[in-house]
Amino acid sequence: MRGRRLLHRHGHLALAVLVLLAWSLASNDWAGVLFLPVWVLATQLIVAGSLEAARLRRRAWLDQYLRDDSPRRRWLQGGVLMVLRHQFVGALLALVLLVDLRLLPLSEWPLLLAALPLLVVARNRLRRRLSRHVVAEHLPAVTRRLVTLPAAALLALALVLAALWLPQPWLIGLGWEEAIARHLPGGEGRALLGFFERLAASAELTRLWAMQNAVERFHLATPVAMLGWLVLLLTQGAVAWAYVRLLVGAEALRREGRSPHTVTTGEPAAANDRETRA
Repeated sequence: MRGRRLLHRHGHLALAVLVLLAWSLASNDWAGVLFLPVWVLATQLIVAGSLEAARLRRRAWLDQYLRDDSPRRRWLQGGVLMVLRHQFVGALLALVLLVDLRLLPLSEWPLLLAALPLLVVARNRLRRRLSRHVVAEHLPAVTRRLVTLPAAALLALALVLAALWLPQPWLIGLGWEEAIARHLPGGEGRALLGFFERLAASAELTRLWAMQNAVERFHLATPVAMLGWLVLLLTQGAVAWAYVRLLVGAEALRREGRSPHTVTTGEPAAANDRETRA
């Protein structure tokens, strides 16, 4: 019975992760065929969460400075331009996430799977703490916004540590062209997906090649090493950010239209608190 309740409340999150896992482990042909639909799906999930956070910020700003009856509220609350901007950023984040998932070693997938229950637990605990301070109507959105950055930061750190622990190709003594030719995976027959995979793999091989050959060939150990670390942190941070934003967006879509009715007795907050504890 408890398992059925958990599935009902968090099944949408598990479904999103399972779709990503199945697509990332699919054969080259199937992954290429399904690339555009999965890209669109991931983009919309990311956009759902980012738009919710943006509209929450915009509404707080409007409530602080504009009167409720001001006609300017309609023009400033965010419209097509806001949606287009978030669609563009969401498409880029989804692309980075999907390409990295195809290149991600299977041994790193447990980190992504473990992030799901940890995100749910962190969200529930934070919601309980905020339920006595935040307006019930905005409690779910505020909770999702506050939990996103810490969860993405922890996941990025875990991915960086995993990347350092896993074996890397030995590129010392090789020229850049030779290193690319030896270790770049083939992408024939996958058109757009293959192009993005080869581009991402080339960038990663270039980073490894530069860091490994910094001392022997360029005598630039410290600057190149720092640049390599920065690129690694940015890459894994982007992947972690996109993945957490996708889960948050799936949660935002699931909860859309289910916000509690506003009453004066404080019952919505109690109802939310009961739902969180369940």
